[in-house]
Amino acid sequence: MRKRSLAALCTSTALGVVLAVPTTALAADPAASGFKAWTDGTRIHLDFGGSKLPKRLKVQLRKAGSTAPVATVTSFESTPDEDPCSPSCQDDTDPGTGIRSAPLRLADLGTYSVDVLYDGTLSEPIVHKDKATLAYGLIPRVTALDVVGRPDVEHRTVTIKADAVGRDPRNDTERPLPNGKLMLDTAAGSTPVFTDAAGHIETPFTFTGSEKNEASHGTAVRVTLRPEKEGANSPLGASRTIQTAQGPSSRITLDAAKVSAPDGSKAPLSGRVTFKGADGTMKPAPAGTWVQSRNGGRAQTGEDGRFTAQIPVDGRITGLVTLTGSAWMASSQATVAVDPSTSAGFHGGLTTTVTQDRKVSLTGRLSAYDLPAPAKLKVLVEFQSSGSSEWITKATRESAAPAGDSTRAVTAASLPYTGPGSWRLRYAGTPDIPAGPAGTSGIAARVATAIPEFNAAPEPVKAGRPITVTGKLTHTRYYNETTWSGYAGQPVRVYFRATGTTAWTLAGTATTAADGTFKKAFTATKDGSWQARYEQAASDHFAATSRGDLVDVQ
Repeated sequence: MRKRSLAALCTSTALGVVLAVPTTALAADPAASGFKAWTDGTRIHLDFGGSKLPKRLKVQLRKAGSTAPVATVTSFESTPDEDPCSPSCQDDTDPGTGIRSAPLRLADLGTYSVDVLYDGTLSEPIVHKDKATLAYGLIPRVTALDVVGRPDVEHRTVTIKADAVGRDPRNDTERPLPNGKLMLDTAAGSTPVFTDAAGHIETPFTFTGSEKNEASHGTAVRVTLRPEKEGANSPLGASRTIQTAQGPSSRITLDAAKVSAPDGSKAPLSGRVTFKGADGTMKPAPAGTWVQSRNGGRAQTGEDGRFTAQIPVDGRITGLVTLTGSAWMASSQATVAVDPSTSAGFHGGLTTTVTQDRKVSLTGRLSAYDLPAPAKLKVLVEFQSSGSSEWITKATRESAAPAGDSTRAVTAASLPYTGPGSWRLRYAGTPDIPAGPAGTSGIAARVATAIPEFNAAPEPVKAGRPITVTGKLTHTRYYNETTWSGYAGQPVRVYFRATGTTAWTLAGTATTAADGTFKKAFTATKDGSWQARYEQAASDHFAATSRGDLVDVQ
């Protein structure tokens, strides 16, 4: 049979005929790239990543350990967006791809395995076993919460009293939640607590002493009791704010009076936080108490009240460590002297000007510290276009620094304007003299202007007769550099240059109308060119010059 087929193929080829070889379609899973399946206690959720769902989609539930389905779900709805304005009201143009079942009404409480079934591309059955697990049980709800006691930093234990019920998803009835697990939240963390057989909780709870202050006046801490699988703001939980006793005075004692590190870096600093106890002695702050260093981040105390923080070295600006926002102790602070080691950096801001003639000038103050010998410091002049994260070097400058400490102005003048953006002066640094902070400007820009329309008429004109120049001044906007519109109420100077000469002479000034147009009449005296200039530009606009228009005077 094989020989006969080959012979037929050879004969057909010889006659110039190409035979089509039949192909067989292959069965495939339409969701081969995967899909998501999860549960929320009463519903099944699916997400296939698009609006097109597999054919004959269904979900079967099996009791854990069993192979026999006890329920089948074939009807689904789109999952609603619970918060359409998060993170913004403009981000939800796509309605989403998730679907979910209606709340399930099963015969028995317990744990169920979730299988997802649908048709393949050739209607073959596709089965995904154990895609999710459904814990079908009582749904906890906190009905009462009370916190007994007014804690202070030395006595932080209170009594938590609460009641909880469980809603039966089979019939929506509620009954006391027996031996249920709930979570007790504070700003310092979460602690599991359990109901008794009657759904009641009465248990001691000790605050860490590191909780933040939740009160706008006075001091207070917040406690939330919630079901284990619910968030802190769930309507199934309950919260209470507990007033704490007025916090005692605190003290931050630093291990050093001065720190030293290169300019622009961070210097380690350690110390101890204590408070004055009721017996008059100083005691270590509770473990986990937060302290803040100026621009250097936060650090927490250990059991002995000690901490290690990072102090930013910004020239000789004094370092500051603060304790604020505690619900247990009064605020306090400590300062530390900062002495930059050998390094150089810019301080005091950057002065940036953009002229109407599209020139940029920068001036900053470069401070050098503890130089062992005189040095020439290389400064990079860099530009970052608006909307970009890349800094591009546009020029370099050199600053001579003597030995020891010094501060000198560095100027980069008459740089070409390349568009709106930020400029900075940055000392490049060397292994021997590390670089400190750069001097950076805000957005430096002006609004573009143009005189795209300009005409002097009539042409030719007899001597002594009127000649009229007309034109239009336009400008863009900071936020839209591609759309032009007329610029009203602006002075436009009109210049004349006689044929055969090189000097332009001011002939007069016109003021633009509401649409940016202008008009000015003169007396024709000799051949020459006319030109309009916007050179008394507003402080936020560039200057503009029209084309020249030659007029023959007869």
